[in-house]
Amino acid sequence: MSKSFIFILLLFCSVTNAQWFQSSGEAFIIDNDLDSAREKALKQAVKNALLFSGGTISSLQQVNNGILVENQLLLNSEGEIKALTMIDETEENNKISVTIKVDIEVPKDNCQGSNYPKSISITRFKLNNPDQAVDGNLHAINQQVTKTLYNLLALSPQTLNLRQLVNIPVKLGEKYNDRNLVDTLRALSTQTDSQYIVYGEINDLSVEFKSKNSISYWLSNPPRHFYLTVYLYDALQGELLVTKQYRAEALWQYNKHATADLHSKLFWQRDYGQAIISLLDDVNVDLERHLQCKLPTAKVISVHNNSVQINLGALNGIKKGALLGLSYSSNYKDQFGIERSAESHYQDAMEVIEVHEKSAILRTIDKAPLGNIQINDLARIKQ
Repeated sequence: MSKSFIFILLLFCSVTNAQWFQSSGEAFIIDNDLDSAREKALKQAVKNALLFSGGTISSLQQVNNGILVENQLLLNSEGEIKALTMIDETEENNKISVTIKVDIEVPKDNCQGSNYPKSISITRFKLNNPDQAVDGNLHAINQQVTKTLYNLLALSPQTLNLRQLVNIPVKLGEKYNDRNLVDTLRALSTQTDSQYIVYGEINDLSVEFKSKNSISYWLSNPPRHFYLTVYLYDALQGELLVTKQYRAEALWQYNKHATADLHSKLFWQRDYGQAIISLLDDVNVDLERHLQCKLPTAKVISVHNNSVQINLGALNGIKKGALLGLSYSSNYKDQFGIERSAESHYQDAMEVIEVHEKSAILRTIDKAPLGNIQINDLARIKQ
């Protein structure tokens, strides 16, 4: 097995807060490369176990070293993963499935935010250089990549509460990082009922074929690039949280004039499609890692005499009896004409008295009437 993947088995497991978890993962076998497929399936299984256990996604960094020895993965002792055993492996329909048992030491100071899946939506990614999509007719690849990432994020309900895919062009990214950004994000937050917004730009799809005078013009599989920039926004705060670039390269297994069917299983099972999926797996992990320990912010969606309704609910980990603090927000423009936000905090905490799937009802603890709280004001979990 490839050394770049595996995990390191700690030879002693006397940690009192370590627990065994069972998990599964699967991957397609490409070009009979069973080791690479097993690597991807194991990585997926470990991620699932970490999410279920409440461990931090950063422990996936442990997968970068180690050696497989008789179905046990040898690990170093500096992460949450203390031991791992593969208990089952099957191959069927050109796909490998693995089941593992993993010993995870959940940190004693596990962050409070990990108990609350964050509301998040994805907007259609942009293809920055459409001319590069001519080879293979990949003009719709931005939409397909957006949907693929959406489906990947939907597999992580312990960290993310995926709300909506906005399949229309939006004015986000580096070009629109200006004074209108706050308005754009707030509109998207209202449209999607989400706190966080993900946007991306495909910057490079280039592929270079041999000269027509070469016999390999029709036969070769030249390398093709895939360069993606991903933006993560807090739409309620109207700000960019993080941006990151991802690069991949793989053989383009189509000739110069062939059309690639982006909706076919064949495209995604070939080298280039698999490289994109692997890259999107990294995007998925990075988004979860960045948001895992953040406490979510809710928006007030209705106000009554002594109660309010917010747009976070059971899917976000909100439970009856939880205490939240309210803030009423106001906007102003600075000397440069850029819109800014300011907050004033409501003095008393409010208690959750009723929980629905995507919303909850809060009431003042002393049942006193609310003052100054309006729709679109913010609510945060009290630590």
